[in-house]
Amino acid sequence: MNNNTDTTKTGLGFLSILTLIFVVAKILGFLSWSWWLVFLPIWGPILSLALFILVAWIVTLITNG
Repeated sequence: MNNNTDTTKTGLGFLSILTLIFVVAKILGFLSWSWWLVFLPIWGPILSLALFILVAWIVTLITNG
């Protein structure tokens, strides 16, 4: 039995679509946010990962004395 289930995912993810919506809304004047807030969905996962690594490092320092 050949179970070849090779699938490829293409397209935009949720955060990419949200960023595009924010950019279009900013350009059309619906949002008065600063640009760093408009692009926050792109930076969110990166900042979350950095925060997780920082907390893990602090916990490691505390537990290892």
